[in-house]
Amino acid sequence: MNAWVGSWSFLVIHVVWFTLWLAEPWDINLLTMIVSLEAIILMILLLMAQNRQSMRDDLRDEADLQADLQAVELLNKVVRDIHSLKKDVRDLRNKK
Repeated sequence: MNAWVGSWSFLVIHVVWFTLWLAEPWDINLLTMIVSLEAIILMILLLMAQNRQSMRDDLRDEADLQADLQAVELLNKVVRDIHSLKKDVRDLRNKK
């Protein structure tokens, strides 16, 4: 729906529709009401799409956080292993 509403086709259709409406002796108040209702509906659709995108972003952020926490945990383990290896090397040197 958003792809259609945000397209050039949608814009051209509306410009043609408004031009035809204004060229004919139809009630301008009816056009105003129709356009206002359309704007309300489109705004609601846009807000719904933004809410869905926000939920997807939240899930992606949570997955990134979990990946970062796992990386930190792994790096801490590597640092501990390096410290342990350094200690073992020192102990071996001291025994000689």
